[in-house]
Amino acid sequence: MKPKSLNHPHADPFQHFMDVLRSPDLPESSISFLQSCGRPLHLARGEAAELREQEQRTAIFVSEGAAKLVGHVGADREQIVAFCFEGELLILSVTSHTPYTLQALTECRLLAFPAGDLITKVTEATSSAIVERTFLALDQARDASVLLGRKTAQEKLASFLVSMVDRIGVVGPKIIALDLPMSRREIGDCLGLTIETVSRQLTALRNHGIIKTYGRSKITILDMARLSERAVQASCTT
Repeated sequence: MKPKSLNHPHADPFQHFMDVLRSPDLPESSISFLQSCGRPLHLARGEAAELREQEQRTAIFVSEGAAKLVGHVGADREQIVAFCFEGELLILSVTSHTPYTLQALTECRLLAFPAGDLITKVTEATSSAIVERTFLALDQARDASVLLGRKTAQEKLASFLVSMVDRIGVVGPKIIALDLPMSRREIGDCLGLTIETVSRQLTALRNHGIIKTYGRSKITILDMARLSERAVQASCTT
C-alpha cells in the first residue's frame, strides 16, 4: 500500500510522464520520438477524451486529475469499468467489441500516445515502470471481475475503498483521508450496486467505527485493518 501524502500539480505533462517512467537507459532519440508523438489533452470536468480513429490502441497517461473509463452497451446503456488517477497509465483499444470512452471526473491533463509506438520505445530500454503499470492495470481488471462476480455488497464497497486508499489516500498520523472525485452513483455503477445500496453499506461501515463520512465525497478511514478484513472475506469463504 502506497497512499499519497500530497498531490502536486505538474506544469509539464511530458516531464511528469518521464519522471514516472524513471528509465535512465532510454536513449535521447527515443525520448525525442515520444515527445513528438505524445498528444496532450486538457479535459474539463465531464468532457470525454477525443481519440484518433486511425490508432487501434491508444495509451493514455494521467498527469493530473481523475477520469472514468466507460463501456457502452447499446445506445443508452453504459458501465463504468474503471477509475483512473494521477500517474496511472491505461490502454484503450478500438478493436474491442465494446466501445469505450474516457471521461473526466475532474479537470484533467492527459498524454495520449499510439500504444504500439510507446511500447516499442520503452522496451528498447526495458522500462520496468511502464511494464509495472501495465501489469497493475491487468490486476485491477481481474480484481474488478471478482468484485462483480463473487463478493457481497459490503465486500465490494470495502474492496473499493481499500483500492482508493492505495491509489489516492492521504495518510495522517492515525487516519487515512479520501476525497473521492466520483459520485456514489458512479461508485455503484462501477461495482454493480444501486446508489441506495452504496449509501447503506457506507452507513454500516460508519456504524461499526471503521470509517467516517463528511458530505458526499470525503471519507476518513479510522480502522484500515478491519476495512481490509471486510474486503477479503469473499476470497476466504468461497
